[in-house]
Amino acid sequence: MKNTATLPSIPAQPTSGERSQGAAQVFPSTRPGYRLVPALIGTFARNQLAWIECPSWCTEPHASEPSALEDITHYADSDMLEIPTFSDPESAAYVLYVRLEADPVASDPRVRETHVLLWEDASPMEARLTPEMAEDLADEMIAFASQLRHLARAARQHNEVSRRRVSLLKAQDGAA
Repeated sequence: MKNTATLPSIPAQPTSGERSQGAAQVFPSTRPGYRLVPALIGTFARNQLAWIECPSWCTEPHASEPSALEDITHYADSDMLEIPTFSDPESAAYVLYVRLEADPVASDPRVRETHVLLWEDASPMEARLTPEMAEDLADEMIAFASQLRHLARAARQHNEVSRRRVSLLKAQDGAA
């Protein structure tokens, strides 16, 4: 007698069109405002590449040097403001930097969130600003810039008056 027990059926295999649609699901989905990027996790002697969720504004190359997963911090490119001085025209008296930053595993929840980091080149101090604090500071800096422009005009006007006065005095001395 023949064995007539049925064998389990082989599942239908996807067609090439169905396969390519499934290939779009290789990476897990990310939260809005994030993307998956490679990161080198471990030490210089022993590391591996892993894919991490990274804010869309982050420009840090997380795969350039190995680090512990908990040490990965997200940074945007810095903008800077150089404040010159006529007493040393070769270098700036102050250099201020500002950028976005987030440290996903920081103990302080405010540092975990995206915030604005502001620092001066020669100082170890940093100002970490919430978005609201950064906007308030921007308003104050606009007022400060307006006052700076007012002072520049006042200095220019005073110097012009002083030069005219000196020229007038020299002309009077020459006529005498």
